[in-house]
Amino acid sequence: MWDKQWKTVLNDVLTKGQSIKRKDSKRDIIEIVSYQFQLEDPLDRLLYSEARGLNIFQCIGQFLWITQGNFNLEAIKYYQPISEKFSSDGVRVIGAYGPRLFGIEHLNQMKHVADILADDPSKRRAVASIYLPQFDQHGLANEEVPCTLNLQYLVRDQKLQTVIYMRSQDAFKVLPYDVFIFTMLQEYLQNLLKPEHDITLGKYNHFAGSFHIYDADVPKVKEVLDTNSYSDYKMDPMPSKDVKLRLQKLNKFESTVRTIISAKIEHDYAVDFSSFFKILNELKDEYWIQLGLLLICYGAIKVKDDSNLKLAFDKLNPEYRRFVNIYLKKFNV
Repeated sequence: MWDKQWKTVLNDVLTKGQSIKRKDSKRDIIEIVSYQFQLEDPLDRLLYSEARGLNIFQCIGQFLWITQGNFNLEAIKYYQPISEKFSSDGVRVIGAYGPRLFGIEHLNQMKHVADILADDPSKRRAVASIYLPQFDQHGLANEEVPCTLNLQYLVRDQKLQTVIYMRSQDAFKVLPYDVFIFTMLQEYLQNLLKPEHDITLGKYNHFAGSFHIYDADVPKVKEVLDTNSYSDYKMDPMPSKDVKLRLQKLNKFESTVRTIISAKIEHDYAVDFSSFFKILNELKDEYWIQLGLLLICYGAIKVKDDSNLKLAFDKLNPEYRRFVNIYLKKFNV
C-alpha cells in the first residue's frame, strides 16, 4: 500500500542519503542520487498519513489545472497559495505542466502520446517532455524550472505502464502530490485507449535524479515514521465512457465554482450554491460527481458557508469525507 511504501521511501533517504550543503543554508538537504520506486496499483494514490496531512483539494485542483492546459497563477493559487513564489511575473507560472502537455499544436503532447499508442500499443515512442530547453534554460536566478523531465507510457501485456523521470524530487512535501497527479494522468490515458484496445491499468514507475528531504522537514518526517496508521483504500476506477468529455465538463464546472467563489472573496459577490448542486447532474457518472462535490466543499470552506459545506459533505463517499476532515484539521485557518 502507498501509505506504507511512502514511509519506506522516506526512511531510505534518512538512512542512506548524503547531507548536501547548499548556497542557501536554509535549504540544505539529505539526498539519494538516482532513486527509483514502483507502485503496483496506481489507484492506490491517496496518502492517508494524518501526520503528513494530504490536501485533497490541492490534489484535485492541480490535476484539473494541468488538464486545462492552464498556466494562470490565480487559478492554481486558489488551491495552492504557495504557488505564487514560483511565478516570476505574478500573473503566469511559466514552468506549469498544463500548456506543455495539453497545449496547442506540438505542445498537445498527451494527444500525441494517445495517438501513438492507439495506432500501435507496442510503440516505445509515447513520451511527453516537461522540461523544454527553449523555455527552461533561462537566467540562473529564475526558479521556474520544472522538476519533471519526461513522462513515458508503455503498453505491455495489455496494461498501460507509466515511467516518470524527475530531475529533482522532494520526497516529503511534493512526492505525495506528484504521485496523485501522474497516476491520474496515467489512468486518464488508459481510459482513452480502453474502448479500442481493451487496455487496463498497469504499474507506476518513478525515477528521480536527486531524491531528497530538506533538513528543516526532518522532524516532521520522523513524526510520520513514528506513526503506525495505514489504509488500504484505493480510489474507484475512472469510468472509460466518454472520458474526455466527462473531464472537460468537470473542468468547466471547476472553473465556474472557482471563479464565483473568488469573486465572493474579493468583491463580496453573491454565491448561489444551489446552482452548483444543479450543475453536478451534468457530470453524469458518480465518479465525476464525487470530484465535483469536493470542489463544492472547498468553495464552501473558503467562504465559510457551513450549511452548504454540510450539504456537499453528506453526499461524499466516506473516504473523501475523511480527507475533508483532515483538511479542516490540518490546513484550514
